[in-house]
Amino acid sequence: MGFYDLRAEIEQMLLIARALVYTDPAETLRLAQFITFRAQSINDARAETQAALLIALAFRATPSVAEGVREHMAEVATQLARHNADDESWLAAIDCHADVAYDIANYAKAMDLWLQLLKRSLAQQWPEGMARAYIGLGKLFFISEDLASSLATHLKVAPLLMQISDKNLHICHHINVAAAQLHLGHDAEAQSALDRAQALLIELPFCEFEPELHYYRAHLLRKAGHQDLAKRQLERALALSARSCNHWGKVVNMIALGELYLEQQQTHASQYFMQQALDTATEIPAKYLVQLAHAGLAKSYAASGQTDLEFTHWQQHFAIYEEIKSINLRQQLSSDKLKTLLLQLEQLETAPNSGNHNTHQ
Repeated sequence: MGFYDLRAEIEQMLLIARALVYTDPAETLRLAQFITFRAQSINDARAETQAALLIALAFRATPSVAEGVREHMAEVATQLARHNADDESWLAAIDCHADVAYDIANYAKAMDLWLQLLKRSLAQQWPEGMARAYIGLGKLFFISEDLASSLATHLKVAPLLMQISDKNLHICHHINVAAAQLHLGHDAEAQSALDRAQALLIELPFCEFEPELHYYRAHLLRKAGHQDLAKRQLERALALSARSCNHWGKVVNMIALGELYLEQQQTHASQYFMQQALDTATEIPAKYLVQLAHAGLAKSYAASGQTDLEFTHWQQHFAIYEEIKSINLRQQLSSDKLKTLLLQLEQLETAPNSGNHNTHQ
């Protein structure tokens, strides 16, 4: 007669739950809750910690949950990982928490969390932690339109890649470099970074960042005047996003499609994609994207002569723009905070306990 191997069940369920995070977060959540119960029954702190991380990641991918839930679950996972000395889970959990704060425009909180991750990763010489922190901080510079600092911060990841086995992180890095280069007008460098990302895709069964690769290729094609080719890239990106938790990516793709259709004077199609973008951005919720979608709808309605709707959407666009600027100053990245961030980065990288800093400059 055989015996029931509970630890084997837990390990196998963890593998399945991880594989479904980006495509079926509801099932990941169900499995993680089941794993938590099983792990607690045999005092398996490691499995319980990993289940808490999966719960946080599942909630991060579920924009319709009540406000504050996603941040709370990420914080719970971070604290449990620290309590149980699970460094790998802590690293992923604090990065998840920072990403959630970024999504809801709490940029100062995101900055603090990514700086915490960077400080500890430099002290412990964790390449993946350093990479995740630099990618996050680079995104903060990007959204604050400090493109030079964004590119410089993202490029700090490059020498770390040879020590990082996760190819998803490699692809994420190359795409973020491409985004900064593209917005700086360095189209050849952007194309090269996208090519590096594309070459790595064959090694992965699924990559959550693949839609962004096609999104930025579309931007380059659009700049070169190839509207139809650009549209195909955006449609591919949207199709790939269909069963992905990258809601931010879906929204920017739909806005880009809306803009492209507007350039081709197809206002009904433009309005459709802009409205879809607005609905999804509102669900996340991501105020920054909501204001962009309102601006897109305003332009689309202006083109079709519907000035009343144009006015309504411009009103909402500027209201949210002002809200992001002033509703809570502690949540924003002012120019002073950006200067402080650059100073803190320099201090962290030159601190005595940060190891061999030449690899991060």
